[in-house]
Amino acid sequence: MAEDTLVIGIGNELRGDDGVGLWVARRIAAACWPGVTAIAMEASDPSVLLHAWAGAERVYLVDAITAPLSPGSIVRLDLSRHPEAFASSTVSSHGLGLAEAIELGRALGVLPRRITLYGVVGRDFAYGTALSPDVVRAARQVVDRLRWAIRRSQRADARARAGTEPRPAGSPARG
Repeated sequence: MAEDTLVIGIGNELRGDDGVGLWVARRIAAACWPGVTAIAMEASDPSVLLHAWAGAERVYLVDAITAPLSPGSIVRLDLSRHPEAFASSTVSSHGLGLAEAIELGRALGVLPRRITLYGVVGRDFAYGTALSPDVVRAARQVVDRLRWAIRRSQRADARARAGTEPRPAGSPARG
């Protein structure tokens, strides 16, 4: 894959707030961010996800979740470091598909080096409903957070390739 960063939005746009991941991925894809591929997936089957993130260095998953938080709350989980956090603190609106994909990827050694979940707490998952206003606001925030996180990661990667490290503020330039 030419791009090393992948955003995967997961959901079902026919089930209200469950479409938030698709909404986010489509906005990012339309914006054509450099070095980023964004995919809207209407299935969270573990094998489909394993195939989608194959070869990516950094993956951001966006999905609707249920959690004991207000609708529109955003939960960010670093699944590279704490995969157990996904299963214990939140539940994807797709049941066990996403958690199974992560565990299967880990067991097979094909989990991306960095994988982060942005979960948006949904309000309404009924068939035929649109995204609720709280979730639309959160989706816009997720796009902004992803833009910032991806740019920061890309700058860090560029410094690493160039063999430089950021200088602490106020330190003299080396030369």
